[in-house]
Parts: sequence; structure tokens; C-alpha cells
Amino acid sequence: MFLTAPLSNQRIVIEMATKPTGKPVGRPSNYSEEVIDKICERMINGEDLVAICLDETMPARSTVYKWMDERPELWTRLTRAREGLGDFVAWKILDMADKTTNDTANADRVKLAAWQWHAARLAPKRYSEKQMIEHTGADGGAIKTETAHKIDADQLEPEQRDVLKTIFMSALKTADK
Repeated sequence: MFLTAPLSNQRIVIEMATKPTGKPVGRPSNYSEEVIDKICERMINGEDLVAICLDETMPARSTVYKWMDERPELWTRLTRAREGLGDFVAWKILDMADKTTNDTANADRVKLAAWQWHAARLAPKRYSEKQMIEHTGADGGAIKTETAHKIDADQLEPEQRDVLKTIFMSALKTADK
């Protein structure tokens, strides 16, 4: 439409479009706790981050991911909000199952399977059918490994047995201290 207008009209249109209005233009790109609080609240109430970031008043997804890279605590907050979204989806699954009738059973089966898949991806520890096994040591720490060597004393020469006895006695004295 603008291309067919005379040059003088184009200038007027361009000038009107760029005239300052006093209102912020574009999406927010500066980090603020207020924006993050809104994102988390919307996620917990059932909105996916993709849908939230399609809202013109919210930052773009790339901006949110950049913020997460810069702030590890934000990653933790959004992960918790994502788990909250998983809880919402699980509730939605139960609600849909309760409302299923004989007439809607086949169509609802497909929807339920899709929502179950989605919930399992949002909060796998809670809603995934896949077993997750974590191997940890004492108090959740690293697994302690020890290497044991067996020495057959009958195969040693008497001098070697004496050296071995001296080493063991020294180790026992050190352990007792």
C-alpha cells in the first residue's frame, strides 16, 4: 500500500510512524525481577514460555534465554516455574479425564496422550513413566571407590613377608593416631 502512494504521502506516513508518542516501543529487553515474576506466575498458571514470549509486552524467548545464561538463579526459578506448569498440565489431564464421556472417549484419548507426554517433558521426575535412577554415595555425595589387591603370603619369600608385615604394622600405627 505504501509503495503505490506518491512520494510526498510516503514521507507523511513515515513521519507519523516515527513521531515519538512517549510510550515504550518494542519488547522489554532490560532484565527486571518484575518481568521474571510475571513470567513465572504465568507459567505456574498454565502458560508455556513460548506462548508468554509471543505476548508483545513480554521479552522475546531469545532474551529470556540470554538472561538465564547470565544469571544461574534465574535458570533455577524458571525450572521451578516449569515444574509448576507440569503440575498444571497434570491437573488438566485429570480434569479432562473426569469430563470424558462415551461420545468423546476416542478424541479425548488422543488429547490425553499428548498432554501426558507434555507433562512428562515439563516435570520428568514427577510425571515421566521412565525410571530415573540416580547413583550417589553417602549423603548424596560422590560414590567412593576402592581398589583391593589380594596378596597370597604363601607365595612370598620370607624376606618379602617381613617387609609386608612391617608395612602393615606401620599402617595400623598411623590409623590408630
